[in-house]
Amino acid sequence: MPLLSDENRRKRNLVIIGAFLLLVGAASVLDVGVYAPDVPLASNITVFALFNLNLIVLLLLLVLLLRNLVKLWFERRAQVIGARFKTKLVLAFLLLSLAPASLIFLIASNLINKSIEGWFKPQVERPLDQALAVAQTYYANLEKTALRHAHHIARAIDRDGLLADDRREALTVYLVEQQEQLGLSAITVVGREGQELVHVKDPVLGDLPTRDVNESQLRRGAGGQEVTTVRELESGDLVEAVAPVWTGLGAERRVAGVVVVGTHITERLESRVRGISQAFREYKQLKLLKTPIKGIYILLFLLMTLIVIFSFTWFALYLARGITGPIAELAEGTREVAAGNLSYKVQARADDEIGVLVESFNRMTDDLGESKRRLEEAYIDLSDKHTELEDRRRYIETVLEAIATGVVSFDPLGRVTTINRPAARMFGLAAEGVVGRLLEEVFAGPDGKAVATLVGRTRRPDTDTAELQLHPRRGGAALTLLASATALRGPDGEYAGAVVVFDDLTELLKAQRVAAWREVAQRIAHEIKNPLTPIQLSAQRLQRRLGRMAGEEQRLVNECTETIVQEVDGLRRLVDEFSRFARMPVLTPRPTDVRQLIESVASLFRDSHPALTLVLR
Repeated sequence: MPLLSDENRRKRNLVIIGAFLLLVGAASVLDVGVYAPDVPLASNITVFALFNLNLIVLLLLLVLLLRNLVKLWFERRAQVIGARFKTKLVLAFLLLSLAPASLIFLIASNLINKSIEGWFKPQVERPLDQALAVAQTYYANLEKTALRHAHHIARAIDRDGLLADDRREALTVYLVEQQEQLGLSAITVVGREGQELVHVKDPVLGDLPTRDVNESQLRRGAGGQEVTTVRELESGDLVEAVAPVWTGLGAERRVAGVVVVGTHITERLESRVRGISQAFREYKQLKLLKTPIKGIYILLFLLMTLIVIFSFTWFALYLARGITGPIAELAEGTREVAAGNLSYKVQARADDEIGVLVESFNRMTDDLGESKRRLEEAYIDLSDKHTELEDRRRYIETVLEAIATGVVSFDPLGRVTTINRPAARMFGLAAEGVVGRLLEEVFAGPDGKAVATLVGRTRRPDTDTAELQLHPRRGGAALTLLASATALRGPDGEYAGAVVVFDDLTELLKAQRVAAWREVAQRIAHEIKNPLTPIQLSAQRLQRRLGRMAGEEQRLVNECTETIVQEVDGLRRLVDEFSRFARMPVLTPRPTDVRQLIESVASLFRDSHPALTLVLR
């Protein structure tokens, strides 16, 4: 919505003020016509204007109060932050202000009602009425007296024929005498045509216009009527009586002139009488306006009551706004902070505890922002470390999967937490279905009990490692495993589980046995090889010494010594190979005479078994 300029705002305010004044004026004129039609407008327009002004201001104030309450109700219904607190505070202030304000209104209204009723009691109205009656009677008596004197003078003028032209001097003398005797202020004799014949007055009156008789009165007097009037002068009132002067008898009776008699009432007496009359008229007007006056005072007191209530309500709203405003901004700030906007600042200004709360909130957001920055840095660092640890974990898992050693870890309750494939293969297990199960369930039989006993030994505070040799069977073959258990300790030395490493010693033991037999073979070969040389030398020596023999003996000696030498050479090569490699020499097939090979072997058995006959074919 666009903001109004200063000129437009000024025009709008002037229009509102003009409409307000027009409404007050129209309502006042309408009230005058309804409640006091007999009273002059100028006399009571102010009363009705005040009445309507109070009424309109009262209605406006009531509308403002209801507007605030309705707005508060809608805020509470819409669940605006702080609406409940604002409602409680406004209701508390309303209850605090309603009782004393209502009591003051009732007391003041009762007092003003009794006071106004006291103004119009008969005891007040009766003296005013009687005083006015006295004044009116006084004026009426003066008018009657003046009219009687006018009759008397008119009859005397007609009796003595003083209207004749030649009797003017006598008429003047007579009027002067009557003026002095009767105490009249002025006597005027006017002819039939309206011309003034004689005019006399009391010298005390000076330059007072006593002869300015109203022409309408003269015409009425010339018409035979008797008229009395009260004419206002600068120095008082002049009571005038007009009487016709009749002449003739019967049908010839006619008006020959007019006598005007005036009695002057001094200014002091006239002002008092007029004051009584004015007071009575004002009293009557005030009595007609009794109800509007009551309404003015009652509306005024009601307006004051509403002003007090409205002031309390406005003050409550002001206090509530001073509290709920920063609280609403704090709530908005918490939503922003919850959404991740840690740079949000509450801009509410307050010098009390709310200000301290706002300052604390802003300081908290700064601390949270700094903490978030540090957490992000720590998170990045932890992420890097986690990545590094994850890489190391995968590397360790890869190493554990690659090594031939079996590794199994247990938690403090004896559940399997880690097992690599070599360990699963050693015991014929499925690695995926073992994790999370108890040790006794995974390792069944005597080997399981042995492993459980080994892990149980690591629970002792004085035992960190333990070893045990196992002999499980896998695929019908016996294995030799060395189980080494190591306890896992927490920061305070508490037991956190155990790691068991299974080393397969089967091949190692075989190699150790082979190495042992190799050493034995080397020793045996050494012991065998040592006498072979003397044997060979002895055979060769026998062959040389007995080579001179003849016949069958010569053949036999040569054959035996040659066989000994050949076998010693073969046995030496065999011992050399056996001692060098601890294994049988490598076969080297080559073409040979089978008959000769068999004959050489058979000759070894002829002499040792003479009872046997060997036939070679």
